[in-house]
Amino acid sequence: MEKPFLKHASVLIAAVLALGICVGGYYVSNQKQYQQRVAYANAAQSNEKAVLNDLEKQVNELYTDDEKELLKAETTSAEVDKLRTDLDRVKVTAEDFQIKEESLPADMQDLAKEKEVVADSLADVTDKLQVQNEVDSLFTEEVPSWQKFEDSAVVKDDLKNEEVSDITEELGFFAEDQWMDIVQSYLSSASDQVQAINEIQEKLATYKEEEFSYDQYATLSEQIEQVRNQKQHDKFEEAADELGERFGVSTEGAAAESAEANVNVEDETIYVEQGVPTEPEDTEAY
Repeated sequence: MEKPFLKHASVLIAAVLALGICVGGYYVSNQKQYQQRVAYANAAQSNEKAVLNDLEKQVNELYTDDEKELLKAETTSAEVDKLRTDLDRVKVTAEDFQIKEESLPADMQDLAKEKEVVADSLADVTDKLQVQNEVDSLFTEEVPSWQKFEDSAVVKDDLKNEEVSDITEELGFFAEDQWMDIVQSYLSSASDQVQAINEIQEKLATYKEEEFSYDQYATLSEQIEQVRNQKQHDKFEEAADELGERFGVSTEGAAAESAEANVNVEDETIYVEQGVPTEPEDTEAY
């Protein structure tokens, strides 16, 4: 009769052998899968490079020229988001293929650098679009053009200087280029309009409580005529017309007189600068 300890030993040995077979099989299977992933990484190089080159071309086409400064008018955030999603799918790292760094094909390192360049370009487009949207929000409508500055934008109602300053601070993260010049021009326009509106508001409040001259009133009226925001213009004109009752004249009339006076002063200045024509010499005929 077989002894109990021999029987237990046989069972234990069988279990160890079975476990060894399982572990060995798992290791062999893992190694096979790993080699398949390495092979896939090698085979994927040409395809990933083609996809990356195509994406790089699409990103470059978001700009108006090779300098990559100005964005095309039709460039949208949705388009950029799609390109970023497509770029994220491009596999160029050991982690992407779930392999060790030493198993990654050497050419993949160059592709990784190219992908980083494309990613930086996309980030630049995203940042510029964001600033453009923020600048657009300062005005009643989107600015006329982002390819050149057009001084016709109208600031929105009750725009604050702080809103302009906040965007100005963001520009410190961008390089000096054509795009920067255009942004700064629109910000200057917005700032000038806000400053003019604030100055008019202060004058209206002061003149309502204190005495003022007709010349001061005429100057104020001319300033009001220059306000582009129609809502602000109408509100200022109504308030100024009430003040104008002291002189028996409307804002529009006073503004016209002030403008005409300025033209006359300019003409007189030019005349003085050019000099008074001299009298012709009185010569005798011989």
